[in-house]
Amino acid sequence: MSICEIAKKFNVSSVTVSNALNHRKGVAEKLAKEIRAYAEAVGYRPNYMARSLLSGRTGIVGICLCVPPSTPWYGELLCRLQLQLSEANLYAITIVLDPFRRDARDRNESWALNFFNQIKAEAVLLGPCDHSRYQVVSQEYVATEKLIIFDSVDQLPCSHLMLDLVGGTQQAMQYLCEMGHRRIGYLGLNAFDLDNPSPYTRFSAYRSFLESRNVTFDPAVVIPANGSVPTPETGELLEKVLRTEQRPTAFLCHNDNYAMLALKVAGRLGLRVPEQLSLIGFDDQTGAWLTTPELTTVRFNLENYVAEIVHMTTAIVDKNSSGRYSYCEKAELVVRGSVAENMDRF
Repeated sequence: MSICEIAKKFNVSSVTVSNALNHRKGVAEKLAKEIRAYAEAVGYRPNYMARSLLSGRTGIVGICLCVPPSTPWYGELLCRLQLQLSEANLYAITIVLDPFRRDARDRNESWALNFFNQIKAEAVLLGPCDHSRYQVVSQEYVATEKLIIFDSVDQLPCSHLMLDLVGGTQQAMQYLCEMGHRRIGYLGLNAFDLDNPSPYTRFSAYRSFLESRNVTFDPAVVIPANGSVPTPETGELLEKVLRTEQRPTAFLCHNDNYAMLALKVAGRLGLRVPEQLSLIGFDDQTGAWLTTPELTTVRFNLENYVAEIVHMTTAIVDKNSSGRYSYCEKAELVVRGSVAENMDRF
């Protein structure tokens, strides 16, 4: 039931109905009471935009996701985030950007931020993001007090949340070293990490750990990738490395998808995991324990992480924010069955 339909019922204008429903002057008291009683009887409620105008609040939270939600980590994060925002009576509107289309990212990101500004989003969540990207965003989006960066690579001068990628990488590499591995490859290096000078990426932490142990970095055992999802081409590159005499005895994998790819390639070559090749993944995806052997991986508590994002968001929306928030979700090494001692050292 709309205001126009109520207006037809009483043979008056929509403005008259609006004035009556909002107890404004200009409508006879008897008619106003009849209109309000009828509206209540038929279950009339102002539409969303009308309620927003009356309350001065939209309840909209914009989400600008700069990676495909098809990856397990971001798919689950987005799903949990939308559900928890809904439980807080906030409405999430998500725009997905492709981070590897550099020619279009600036334009699309600018459009997304302007769109959220036009619809009066009360908070905007954007991620992942690093310091150089934030410099662009902060110039484009003037309402930075409403901005929250999630999966921030660097510490930023706005509210942001980080995953302890360095801590997770160090735990994984330390475990591999304790098991006697020294020739440790990296599987799944994407263009973002390759070009990023930040010391807080997985790949930067991998290189730093090797340096701290006086292990020479060898680019020949770093397998590049086009994104977060493995491709047959990445598998072919891995196979070439595993066929060499000086092949790595272990791989740190960018995520569990790449660890699963390594399992497949190793099986095709007749290499036993973990006896002849040890693997550690990242993210502890749902399928990590379904493989044979089960994957050792680095885990982040997604439930806690999403709760912190929502906490920051509601503080900004409710204007309870006293300044910039920051949070770092700690990593946990989940030891399963894909790592064994390097017997070649004996």
